[in-house]
Amino acid sequence: MKQLVLPTDDARITFTDFQGVSRKGMYKEESNGYVEISEVAMPEECGFLYPVNEIASWEYTAEDDMDLTRFIL
Repeated sequence: MKQLVLPTDDARITFTDFQGVSRKGMYKEESNGYVEISEVAMPEECGFLYPVNEIASWEYTAEDDMDLTRFIL
């Protein structure tokens, strides 16, 4: 089931694609997509962006579930 409501910009979330793969990341309104948070520091241009139409569902994640201090987009 596809969610029609999008998370708030820069919200920390867990999102799942239509193949059932879940990822931790954040929603980026200006890119109209979800950005996966890498476990290793990566340059900005290496981040993975998943368009809204490729994501089946998402849910908000608690603030302390992820370390986003190494990630800037």
